[in-house]
Amino acid sequence: MYRIALCDDEVLLSSDYEEKIESYFKGSSLTIEIDIFSSGESLLKHVKNQQENYQMIFLDIEMNGMNGIEVAKKIRTMDNDVLICYLTSYTKYTLESFEVSPFRYLLKPLTQDMLTVTLDAAVEEIEDKRNYLFVKIGKMQHQLSQRAIILIRSELGRKLNVQLENDEELSFYGKLTAIEEQLNHLFFAKVNQGTIVNMRFIDRIEDDLIVLKNNEFISISRRQKKHFRFLYSKFIKKWVGM
Repeated sequence: MYRIALCDDEVLLSSDYEEKIESYFKGSSLTIEIDIFSSGESLLKHVKNQQENYQMIFLDIEMNGMNGIEVAKKIRTMDNDVLICYLTSYTKYTLESFEVSPFRYLLKPLTQDMLTVTLDAAVEEIEDKRNYLFVKIGKMQHQLSQRAIILIRSELGRKLNVQLENDEELSFYGKLTAIEEQLNHLFFAKVNQGTIVNMRFIDRIEDDLIVLKNNEFISISRRQKKHFRFLYSKFIKKWVGM
């Protein structure tokens, strides 16, 4: 799940941005949670007490009370990873605003096209950091390279099997949905109720079947078919150049 914060003292604008962000993620395998704040002070209080960090914060620079630059500086003392996108009505920025390494400067009012370009880049940035899958097998914690995972399959009794490219298979107990949260959504896609595939290892698609590079066949469920084909089309265009 992506946690996103919108902080702007113009509440109507925040509601508009929320709708645009929800529109971007609609139909995606990524789920989102959006929190709206009308002041920097309320955002900081929430960030200080939150249990899960935000992945993105859209932060208005010109606000009553603490301005966005002051707020961003305090956020950086608590979270070095969150992507901060400044919102501003002006095209000039002070050198002070660069101290927190902002991800983007966005000129208000935001358009859907502007947000789409920003969110495309943000998703790629966030997902690129997801290089490993952490699983517990017995009493041991294992760190698996996501690039080496061909597929993950669930069986009865909450048993999960991970198939690796070196022909190794690992089995452990857990929930497929919990594993899915850790995976890089640019490369992994759910193809049926119990199987997630690394699209790097797909050789071809024949009707409702995926043929992997190791010649293994996997069925695409009717429920997942449309969404999977959408994700695979995006994968092909972005990473294969077709």
